[in-house]
Amino acid sequence: MVDAIFFIFIAMKVILLEFYRFIKNKVVIIFLFTCVGLFSQNNFSLQEGKKSDKIKFELANNLIIIPVVVNDIELSFILDTGVSSTIIFSVDNTSSLELKNASKIYLRGLGDEEPVEAIKSTNNELRIGGALSSDQTIYLVLDESINFSPRMGFPIHGIIGYDFFKNFILDINYDRGYIRVHSPDSYGYKKCRKCFETTLDFKNQKKKPFITAQYKSKKGLIDVNLLLDSGSGSTLWLFENKEKGIQVNNSSFRDFLGKGFSGDIYGRKTKIEELRIGDFKLKEVKASFPDSIYLQGLSRNNRQGSLGGGILKRFNLIVDYPHKKISFKKNSFFDLPFYYNMGGLTIQHIGFTLGQNTGENYKYEENDRVYLGINNIVSKKTIQLANNFVLVPKYEISDVRPNSPADEAGLKKGDIIMSVNGRFAYNYKLSDLNELFYSEEGKSIRIKVQRLGTEIKYQFYLKKVL
Repeated sequence: MVDAIFFIFIAMKVILLEFYRFIKNKVVIIFLFTCVGLFSQNNFSLQEGKKSDKIKFELANNLIIIPVVVNDIELSFILDTGVSSTIIFSVDNTSSLELKNASKIYLRGLGDEEPVEAIKSTNNELRIGGALSSDQTIYLVLDESINFSPRMGFPIHGIIGYDFFKNFILDINYDRGYIRVHSPDSYGYKKCRKCFETTLDFKNQKKKPFITAQYKSKKGLIDVNLLLDSGSGSTLWLFENKEKGIQVNNSSFRDFLGKGFSGDIYGRKTKIEELRIGDFKLKEVKASFPDSIYLQGLSRNNRQGSLGGGILKRFNLIVDYPHKKISFKKNSFFDLPFYYNMGGLTIQHIGFTLGQNTGENYKYEENDRVYLGINNIVSKKTIQLANNFVLVPKYEISDVRPNSPADEAGLKKGDIIMSVNGRFAYNYKLSDLNELFYSEEGKSIRIKVQRLGTEIKYQFYLKKVL
């Protein structure tokens, strides 16, 4: 639900250029020049005799995070219906990951920068729960700036989508945090009167799923074709089209929308009166309209936007790529209101600081900071050291929205968060800190920060943007 944390992996182009040797930061890429590796099948299957498997996931910022074992190294991936390839963009320095059959390529995505350099690797082994692929193609992005772990509060190493979805029927239970993976030939659909079932329309070489929803505009209800994008933490993206009646209304504001592989994306944020998915009606829905400059090269003839995790998490889904259909059933998240960040702050994890365990709390020792690196993140616990000292998470303000309550109070990008509402910052999970700014209008936020070695106290009140 954090507006500034949108992970957009749309319109991905992969261009094979030349063979390339890459050895860096204990990431070892091994060349096995065999013709077999050039024609990877990327097929997952369940263990022999198993018809289904249950995988637990963590829901963070509307994104599904699952454990993926790559060549015997366990990593954390975003499960992303919006991508056609498996991509790694961050690897812990403590891990030694072996990737096979390497070649140099470039990846292009939404954004205003140049394509990013990457490595294509074939014949890798991937395991997700009881599902195994022994012939998997992976793309490793070399740009170190593409790292989403600080905004999440724990390591995120990559994304996987079509390569996994295409082989199974996935029962995704958002409110209970698990996925049931079913073999298509043994799955039996149950009658569900409270469900809406519709067709998945695959475009872009049949690897990206689209559904038709209805958007309420000044011209009435309009059919819109939307990319099903579980890898975007946003709610709804719409592309302006005056002929169809898809336009930003007068109540909007300009903001950062997300980060793609080719740079930052900006546009307008607003709320639309209604979005319908079958008989389900979603009211006062947050919607983002990206500037047209970021959509260059993206075909918009049969596409009007994207349906992100902010909406998808309000349903339990049965996603059936083999039979090209999807089922929606509303869950406990369905009636939650669509709020924008009412404080205007976005906070990120930037490493650890040294504290002393005093029993009830940790004594903050900012002058004795210990920095372990962004990828070495412990999200739910501290690290115990000798002599009763611990390493505790350190948080920083990464963005302040102009004219927001936090901005008017005087908070700045780069301020180090020391405490919030009388509680040490490191006693919060990152997601809980950011969630404070969505809680209730009028809520008081008392925050102490460190800026250039000086401690400063601020107070502001949450205020609705729209």
